[in-house]
Amino acid sequence: MAECEFCGSMFGDRACYFCDRRCCTSCMTDDRSRCKRCYIDKKKLGWVRLVKRNKLVVIFAGLLWLYAVFPGPFLPGLDPTFYTISLVAAALIMIPICLALFFWSLNPPNSDLGRRGKSRD
Repeated sequence: MAECEFCGSMFGDRACYFCDRRCCTSCMTDDRSRCKRCYIDKKKLGWVRLVKRNKLVVIFAGLLWLYAVFPGPFLPGLDPTFYTISLVAAALIMIPICLALFFWSLNPPNSDLGRRGKSRD
């Protein structure tokens, strides 16, 4: 068991999503995603930390974008409007991904530190 960095109790088994400090359940908000200090200060994740925490989503978006834009040179006899359509498709793919990253930064997922070894019902 780790020590809570706010109240000093020995039940600091959760981590705040915003400041990464160890917290006990009494020092966290009801949704168990952030500590009460980050909730009071209304802390938000910066773009760099948001991208680092969502690496898989960014990689997936990048691979989709590469697939949408770059298969053209490998397919002979394509119409020149293919590249315009590919760029529009890439932009349309990026819109929901960017919105998801933005809304996940406002309402982050719950911490899984307290659930290790327990079944997820």
